[in-house]
Amino acid sequence: MTSFPQTIKALQVQDNKSVKVVDLPFASQEKVQKLPEDQVLVRVRAVGLNPTDWKHALGPWGMPGTISGCDAAGDVVAVGSAVSHLKVGDRVCGFNYGGSWQKDNGAYAEYVRFIAAVCFVLPPEMTYEEGASFPIPHLTAVQALYMRLPFPKPLTPAADEFRQKGEKILIWGASTAVGHHAVQLAALSGLEVYATASPAAHADIKALGATHVFDYKDADVASKIKQAAGDKGIIYGLDTVCEKGSTDATVDAMSPTRGGTIITTLPISDETKNRRKDVSVDFTLVYTELGYEINFANAFPFPAMHEDKARTQTYNVEDAPRVLDGWKAGVGAPKFKTQKLRLLPGGLEGIAEGLKIMQDGAYGREKLVYKLD
Repeated sequence: MTSFPQTIKALQVQDNKSVKVVDLPFASQEKVQKLPEDQVLVRVRAVGLNPTDWKHALGPWGMPGTISGCDAAGDVVAVGSAVSHLKVGDRVCGFNYGGSWQKDNGAYAEYVRFIAAVCFVLPPEMTYEEGASFPIPHLTAVQALYMRLPFPKPLTPAADEFRQKGEKILIWGASTAVGHHAVQLAALSGLEVYATASPAAHADIKALGATHVFDYKDADVASKIKQAAGDKGIIYGLDTVCEKGSTDATVDAMSPTRGGTIITTLPISDETKNRRKDVSVDFTLVYTELGYEINFANAFPFPAMHEDKARTQTYNVEDAPRVLDGWKAGVGAPKFKTQKLRLLPGGLEGIAEGLKIMQDGAYGREKLVYKLD
């Protein structure tokens, strides 16, 4: 039987909207001694930062005493009895709902327990840092495109067939982490991708697979998108920003004759939801892929969505290896490119600075990551 340390270092949310590295009892935990059947235990080697992390740790969404962090990559050291697609020794990445309710588990720690369904094995040449940049952004895009919208999986015969239909999708915020993944997956699934971003990012977004990119700050952006889309228009949208009128603009850009369906990554107002009768707008939450009840931000309850969990595992086992085939460190795969990473120093102790950088918006088209020794 594997021997685990009695205590581990972990980043804990504090009462004063800050975080602190603490010593967390570990080997004595019941769920470490008897790992839940659908989970894996991972020795963390790198972590990625997402907006949800600072909002739970430094903002109003989290709960004091919980362990911070969602995304991590590392080595599997134990496997639950019902897990069949992962084994001890695998290099994996995955996510959990850090900063919300778990006082004994989170990604910003030396070890983390993950629901195995939301983990995939890293390609041989993918670094831990690259792996840690993937889970929430990639699996949010996967959820939006393949669970909430009706698209074929990427790089499949069905995607080739679907491409002949000439359907378009508008991805608002293509230079966000979710947007980076969604643009590529949508293009690989046979969609013509229309996107918004700042002008400096337009060439990069087109290199990911978008055919048309628009300045999101342009006051006439919605009408320009509609004009470019032609008579058939756009009937699918994904808003990865969900602020400063972005969802309203996405609604306005949908086809005037065919309506549309829009997925958002944050809750939206009833006013926005009802902006057009012929356009449906729905909030999707990546945490439902974990398969248990979620109370997002302690304000938005979601029931256990077992189908989301099952479909995520199917994607991670069957589809992710195809999308990431041929991955080279620092470059990406022939069909899927890595996001620019900003590796920050200090390990667990340094993450507080990274969270503050995200809170202040002091970062560009890059993913903040940390290595753990």
